[in-house]
Amino acid sequence: MLTALQQAGLSPGVIGATNNVSLTLFRALGAGGNPAENYGGQVGSRTYDIYRVSASLSGEIGGIGWDTAVTYSDATSDQTTTDILIDRLQRALNGFGGFNCTGTTPGQNGCQYFNPFSNGYSGNPALGLTNPGYVSANANNPELVRYLFDPQRTQNTQSLLVVDAVINGKLPWTLPGGDIGWAAGAQYRRSELQTTLGSAFQDRRINPCPVPGQQNCAVQTGPYIFLGQSTPSQLDDSIYALFAEASLPITDNINAQLAIRYEDYGGETGSTTNPKLALKWQVFEDFALRGSVGTTFRGPTPTNRSTNQVTGLSGIIAAGNNFKSVDFPGNPSIGPEKAFTYNIGAIYERNGFRAIIDYWNFKIEDQIVNVPANVIATSVAGVGNGTQFVNCANPLRGLITFNNNNSCTQGVTVGNDIARVRSELTNGPEIKASGIDFSLDYRANDVWGGTASVGVAASYYLQYKFEEFTFNGVMVSPAYEAKGFTNYDRLPGTISDWRANAYAEFGKGIHNIRADMTFVDGAIDNRAPISIQNATGVLVPITFGQKVDDYYSMDLTYRVELPWDTTLTASVFNVFDRDPSAARLELSYDPFIGNVYGRSYKLGIRKHF
Repeated sequence: MLTALQQAGLSPGVIGATNNVSLTLFRALGAGGNPAENYGGQVGSRTYDIYRVSASLSGEIGGIGWDTAVTYSDATSDQTTTDILIDRLQRALNGFGGFNCTGTTPGQNGCQYFNPFSNGYSGNPALGLTNPGYVSANANNPELVRYLFDPQRTQNTQSLLVVDAVINGKLPWTLPGGDIGWAAGAQYRRSELQTTLGSAFQDRRINPCPVPGQQNCAVQTGPYIFLGQSTPSQLDDSIYALFAEASLPITDNINAQLAIRYEDYGGETGSTTNPKLALKWQVFEDFALRGSVGTTFRGPTPTNRSTNQVTGLSGIIAAGNNFKSVDFPGNPSIGPEKAFTYNIGAIYERNGFRAIIDYWNFKIEDQIVNVPANVIATSVAGVGNGTQFVNCANPLRGLITFNNNNSCTQGVTVGNDIARVRSELTNGPEIKASGIDFSLDYRANDVWGGTASVGVAASYYLQYKFEEFTFNGVMVSPAYEAKGFTNYDRLPGTISDWRANAYAEFGKGIHNIRADMTFVDGAIDNRAPISIQNATGVLVPITFGQKVDDYYSMDLTYRVELPWDTTLTASVFNVFDRDPSAARLELSYDPFIGNVYGRSYKLGIRKHF
């Protein structure tokens, strides 16, 4: 009993004077549905609008070609998600709920009680079940339930202006293989992002505390039960680039491409210069070798550098895989991401047959990533069903907000007490990845009066290794190999050893039929096995989703060219109606391996004007 009272944040004096205690853990709305939404689930909306316009001019002056282009795009997203306000729920539990509540008497003068108990709903509408304990007089008024919620509406408007100017020509001297071609140019990119909020409750500058209007609470988690907050923002970014490249025909059989690009992001990100060299050697008429080496650079976006944040939901392993709020803030001091890459390969082509194989290798430094919420939570609270004690002295404890005014008491606070996790944006660990890509294609003409082709392409990871991940001088996770694992609790997510696609196509006149086969190798869930206690007290291992099985599917498409520039297509997707393998995720399948859609059909018609 003392543990529960301490966890509730009560003082020693209050605890000492307490003889009885009653604790209630509940969801305001759950199995009975939402009376304000006809007893269905939560209702939200997502709308997206985008338009784009582009214009270009090109020509030639004195043997020098020139090309200029201007592109402008504008994209708007409008998102609405509802959540319960803490203060309104507490008022309603005390009998002071409702938009028209006045006075100081609970349940009177327009004030209503919210009933949190199961006798307030008639059944489970999702499963069609009836609640035998339902009492109609105890049902919650739909208008009262609407009062509990606030619609979080966020509108993002992003514009992008790109101006390109390129000149090209040939140098006055030659190499043994021919003329030296060159090109040079400049680019200007400007992006703007404006974020507006539809409710004062979601603006942390106005209502940072659980009680609207308060500004001085110790733990500023906002007024919502689940969702976080944001602030309106106006962000912009201007990037300048210069680039040049040359085609060098060293001999009749050896050709080189040399390129260099300079980009200036300004601010703390700074500038970068990245060269690239590509070579191709035509050893024989039907066989060639090729390779390339270079560096790349990716600067942070305006959103990355913003002080704003968004909130998402994630199953937190340390909290028994229950959903918790995860905040994703920007980082004004985030640095650029750099990579060194190289590849070498071979090409063989003869009589309609083509084979390509490439070995590739890249090393990424200072990758722009969020510290995974599960890594943070597991570091502080370990792995378990949520009843295990947390380590309040862990250096990453500051990234977690606990229940009970964010209090953390060693030996008292448990994983289930996690309320939200702050997933900081940072420059992450070094990645070393390599693999082999290959493809085989064959095309034959005059097959039954038409053209037939078949092919297969596959990719195999040799390694996908993450070096030790440190954040603010604290080791977040040790080095590990991600290849062949689902990596649900760490970066980068599922990495299957193999991925492959195969196709067969036949066309004759106006008719065409094509079959496509997709294969994705399975992966092992790297997290610890799960066991549950049966009725006799014996621990029984749960194998569900511990190994995600391979997935394959086949699609068929028939296309016919009709008169008046019209094309008709008919497709059958997932012909064999394959289900995805089980996975230990909230969706119970891994979207990076399997597809939840069963056999489906599509009929399309396209008309050119």
